This record gives sequence, C-alpha cells and structure tokens, in this order.
Amino acid sequence: MKVLLFMVSPGTAKGGMEKHYSELANGLASSGIQVFCMAAPEHLQALDANITRLPINSRLSRHSVATHFRVARILREYRFDVVHAQGSKAAHIVQRISPLFKKTVFIATIHNFKKRYPNPLRFCRMIAVSNALARDIGHSNVTVVYNGLDTQAHASPAGAISSGDVKPVWLSVGRLVAAKGFDRLIEAFQHVKGTLLIAGSGPNFKNLDEQIHRLNLSGRVKLLGHVTNIPELMSAVDAVVISSRREGFSYVFAEALQSDKPVVATDVPIANEFLPGDFVIPTNASSEEFADHLNINLASAYNAQASARTRAQAELSVDAMTKNTVRVYRDCLEP
Repeated sequence: MKVLLFMVSPGTAKGGMEKHYSELANGLASSGIQVFCMAAPEHLQALDANITRLPINSRLSRHSVATHFRVARILREYRFDVVHAQGSKAAHIVQRISPLFKKTVFIATIHNFKKRYPNPLRFCRMIAVSNALARDIGHSNVTVVYNGLDTQAHASPAGAISSGDVKPVWLSVGRLVAAKGFDRLIEAFQHVKGTLLIAGSGPNFKNLDEQIHRLNLSGRVKLLGHVTNIPELMSAVDAVVISSRREGFSYVFAEALQSDKPVVATDVPIANEFLPGDFVIPTNASSEEFADHLNINLASAYNAQASARTRAQAELSVDAMTKNTVRVYRDCLEP
C-alpha cells in the first residue's frame, strides 16, 4: 500500500496535529506501509529514514494555484493508493483536486472544531479525533480514531518540584492562549489548596503573569515557560488539570492518564469521553465551583479513574492509532 500523508500547517507550528503527523507516519512505516510525507520542511525532520519526504511551501493559502498544481503533480507522479489529508486546510486543498484522481482513495483527518468543515462526501472517509468532534461534523461518513501516544515510562527529573512547593502540586500544560483557559484556572486557584505549575509559552504570558501577581498567587502559581520534558515533569507532580475552553483532542489529558496521574478537566474532548462525570468541570462553572473540583481527595480520585487509565492504555497508544487508521484505509480500498 502506497500512502501520502499531506499536511500544510506552518513550519513553526508545534501542536497536537504536528505531533500526530510524525507519529502516524512513523507508525505506518513500521507496519510495512510505503509512506510518503508532504509537509513544510520543518515537519519532515522527525520522520524515519524509510519515509519519502516531499517538502511544500505551507505559507501559501489554501486557494493558491501553485499549491494545487504542486499537489496534483505529485499525485500524478507517484500514483498513491491513499492520500490522507491532515487538518482542514490540507483537506480543503485535496477536495478541490480529488475529482482528477478517480482511482485514488482520499481520506481526511479533522483535528479541531471549525465553523466550516471540508465536504465529507469528497472523501472515502473523514476521521475525527474525538466523538464530540465527529458529532459536530455531523455526517455518516465520519469515523473516530483517537490520537496515540508513546507509552514508554519516564523517570521524574531531579529538582522538578521545589521542596517549598505547597502540596498537592498540580500541573497544567499548553500554549498560553485564550482557548486554553489558564485565566479561569488562575482565578479559581485563589480557592484551591496547593501549588499550580503552568508549562507553556505564548502571547498571553504577560497577562497571566500580571493576573497571578494581582491575585497574590505568585508563591503558589508558577509560569514555567516552554518546557521540553513534559512527560518527566508530569511524573513528578501530584495531579493534572486541563482548563481549556475548547479542544479537538487533548493530548495533555491522554498524557496524564498514561503517566498514572489523577486528572480533572473542563468539559472538552477527550476528557469528557473517558472521565467519570465528577471530574469534569461544567462549561459555565464559577471560580468557586471550578475550585471545588480541585479541592478533592486525590487518592480517591486516582482510584475512581482506574477504568479510564486502563482504557487509555488500550486506545490511546501509537500502535492502536496506527492499526485503526490502517483499518480505515483497507475498508476504503476493499469495500
């Protein structure tokens, strides 16, 4: 089977879709599939040596004639069995040229909620990364394949947690933007026992830092900036909190479960698909109600989330993601 994975996110992007792209490509290649990857040069660097790299200028718009011509030329040259678009921009490009390639199977994975989605009828199958996202797309041609994670164990880094940190120590991870809801989390932490570590960088750093000082939380709430050792850091804390206003798929939630940590989250995928309801914070919760979800007995929470962790081990691995994706390919190639 000859498969092209096509993504046009900016070379500087380092989010969940970019992580998924390289992990899926390497997973498919290790399973014996002949994999080709077309993306910004920066996103081709983490690929296994046996994957063919096809760089593209991702800065051009989805309406660019040059981009359409480049993609069509590659499809004519290589005659792929499957072309798998990653993200809405890539899917919109692919759906424009798909009528020219009647013998090729076209698939698209959608990673985030959008006001307007590509047309599912232009694809043999559209993949959503969560059930909530699939419902929002709202078409019978949509199937769910969860993103996967490397499940290898990580040791706690020396000095990750200060001896002066008030217990319990909570960790929250993400880009410092409004969608991640860190302002709500900091507001709620006025009423929460313990310490909060926020790992990530982004345009809201200054505003969040000012909010922490204004609320006199500088001793208990810490902005760590960009952190490269998230799994190791996660292994050192007591619990994980996700405060996002919206998510297509929360990698942080998956990492928390696979790091064997209790987790509390706002009502976003995939937390609301795995966790018992007591650990999901309602969308309209006040700061005090938000805090109530964090002022819990963590040992009891850990025990109550045992089935979620077991399910995560089975469903949120790179191996499971790869096998489920290949199943979609084969269903389309062998109807």
